[in-house]
This record gives sequence, structure tokens and C-alpha cells, in this order.
Amino acid sequence: MSSLASRTILGFEVMFLKSTIRKFSSFVRPNELPNLPGTMSAWQLYGYKGLESLKLVSTVEVPPITQPNEVLVKIKAASINSLDVMMSEGYGQQLFENYSYLKPSRISQITKTHLPLTLGRDFAGVVQAVGGDVKNLQPGDEVMGFIPPPLAGSHAEYLVTSASNMKQKPENLTMEEAASIPYAGLTAWSALSITAELCIGSKGKRVLVIGAAGGVGSIAIQLLKNWGAIVVASGSSEVIPFLTELGSDFVIDYTSPEAESELYQFGGFDVILDCTGRTHNFNYSFLKPWSNAKYVTLSPPTLRNFDEHGMIGGMMKNGLDLLAANSSAIIEGKTLRWAYFVPSSSALTELVDLARNKKLQTAIDSVFPYEQLPEAYAKMKAGHKRGKIIVTM
Repeated sequence: MSSLASRTILGFEVMFLKSTIRKFSSFVRPNELPNLPGTMSAWQLYGYKGLESLKLVSTVEVPPITQPNEVLVKIKAASINSLDVMMSEGYGQQLFENYSYLKPSRISQITKTHLPLTLGRDFAGVVQAVGGDVKNLQPGDEVMGFIPPPLAGSHAEYLVTSASNMKQKPENLTMEEAASIPYAGLTAWSALSITAELCIGSKGKRVLVIGAAGGVGSIAIQLLKNWGAIVVASGSSEVIPFLTELGSDFVIDYTSPEAESELYQFGGFDVILDCTGRTHNFNYSFLKPWSNAKYVTLSPPTLRNFDEHGMIGGMMKNGLDLLAANSSAIIEGKTLRWAYFVPSSSALTELVDLARNKKLQTAIDSVFPYEQLPEAYAKMKAGHKRGKIIVTM
């Protein structure tokens, strides 16, 4: 049976079980390590007014390792995702600010969710320190990974996250290339594998990817081809060579007057993955009838409904919206489904292995220096990009 012991922490006498002390002894704090600063710079969000709420702060505390499975990483490159831009404008505020009440036992997480908040969902960098339970990584390792929202993110000099959220960077990827994969890749993987149920069997399935030139769409095309699907990609005339290079079997110029008739010639799709950001006016007519065909959107109204109607009202509105959106589709055996980012360690392993074996090509639209992060956000908000937008430290 464990016995009690006491320690003085920040001037307070705190009682622990001895077994708990042994667990805490495996933690490593960066301010106890040589050659690590006590503070760092970070782009922090101080409100929800978009770019004007982003400020570069040079006196942010370097995050401590507070769990034995955590890793401290010095960031070399990070990407900009549409979620970052949307969060800077208040998207998801209701749910994210109530996150602390969902996990009251994690004091470290509670403090990270309040403003000011550092955005950024994926990264590539170098390990600086590891918790006592981390066995597969050590200081000096080059890694790539993700940070689930709404935790403090990667638009900073350092970050701390679970070791399960990162993998060793393949040698054939640059830091910029590695940072372009995790968040967009896991979003594409979850939309196709889980939401569209292609994990059950994708070989020979006919899939239409709309808005295919962006970060998620460009990875989705390559995942589908690796899984044996037939891929039709839709984009503007300027990106047709790019989409063909990614491996699309057919590319449709959506600006062409014949685009709709060309899509009907395929005889119906098993899955449509919509990466355009549209939130309504989904066209189910391109789906196969009575074959469990699925229209998967990456822009569900979930968080927006929470913002506008509160937590309880938002849940009710989400249910009603999903029913309404399916009312016309389900009479032909089709369904509309909402897809989300899923923080899967095993899926990240799959993505990294594909990149290592040169079966997943990175697509980078542009690279910005760390000091110009607001310009990178502005470019993301403007849309019509080809691949990912990267920030280098």
C-alpha cells in the first residue's frame, strides 16, 4: 500500500502518495535543462478579430513537460491550416473555451485553452527533452507531428505534446515538407477511411475529390491511389497539371461549361469528398443511387452551431441540420456525412511511411519566414492555393 509523503512546491506543502512521487520523478522540465531558455517567442491570439488579434510576443514561458509521455520540441517549420485562420476569427470559441470543463483533472491543459492562445496544428522540429516514459525518442531526433485543437500550438519557438502525436522525420523530407503533412494528412485519412468507410474496402471505388488542389485534397488523391481507388479530381484549369501529377486518373475543370456533363459520364461515384469549404447546396446527383454512396464534407456546421446557439442549443441544431441535409439524399440510398480531423497515431505512421517510401508527395504552395506569419494567414484566407502554406523558424 502506498504511503504519504510531502513536498514543498512554490512555497506550499503538498501531500503525495509515494507511488505518485515516483511517477513525477520521471518528468523533465525545460528550465532545469542546460542550454534551454526560460522564455521564447510565440504568435499569440489575444482576441477574435482575425489578423489584428495576432501578436508576436517574445516573453512567453517555454512550456514545461508535465506528463511522463510528453516531448519538448524546438520548431523548425509549421504549416498554416484553414482552422487557424477560422479560430482567429472566433470559430469554435464556445467549445474550445469550455474545453477546460471537459477535462478538469488536467490543470496544464486548462491554462493552455484560455486566451492568449498560440495557434498552429502541425510541425517539424528537433526534440529537446522527453518525459520519463518516452522510449522511442531522444533529444536531437528530428520529428514531425500534430497538436490537437485547442491546445497551444506550433506557431512558436517551442512546443510540448504527447510522444504519440509525433514520429521521426524521414531523411528524404525537409523540415518544410514534413510540416506540410500531419494535420492535412490526418484530416484526409479520417474523412476517407472513417467517414467514407473506405477502410472496409477501397479498391476499385470511384471517388470524386472536389477542391482537390488544397492541402487536404492533394493528400486525399494520393491516399486514394495508394488504396487502389479510381480518382476523379476537380479543380480550375490552372491546377490540372498539378492534379494529374499527384496521380488523379481523371481531372475535371470545374470552370468549363461541360464540367457537369463530364462528371455524369462517370456513371455515379461511390464517394464524393468536398474540400471546397462550402457549407450548403451539396449536389448529391453525382452519387450512385442505392449503393450506400456518401457525400463527405470537411466543412460541417458543428462548431459554428455551438458558437451561435451555445453548447446545448448547438447540439440540437447539429442534429436537425444533419437530418435536414440528408432528407433529400436518403430517399435514393445516399448520405451526407461530416468529416473531422482525427488525432490518430497509427494513421500518422501510415502517412510517414508513405512519404518515406516516396508514395506520398508533398505539395507546398508557399513558404513564409516566422516574422511574416500574418501574411501567411492572409494568403490562406484568400484561398485558391496549391498545397500547403509553410512558416519557417
